[in-house]
Amino acid sequence: MQDKLEILNTIKRVSPPDYLYDKIFERINNKMNPYLIYAYAACILSLIAFNIYSFNYSLDNNLVSINLLNMPANFVHYE
Repeated sequence: MQDKLEILNTIKRVSPPDYLYDKIFERINNKMNPYLIYAYAACILSLIAFNIYSFNYSLDNNLVSINLLNMPANFVHYE
């Protein structure tokens, strides 16, 4: 097993060019649009607010409050 790992010592080591980090960072900065980020955040917050509102509304109207634990045994179907 050690003979196979000694092959790794024959691999030449390389170093990346100095400008590579700057080039990657510049490409990331060019793709980030702050207005788009704010639009995404506003959409997510509005969806969360809508879910909270609809959940509270449905609890008030008893639309989703079904108590499965206290259901009579004849309503339970077995396959």
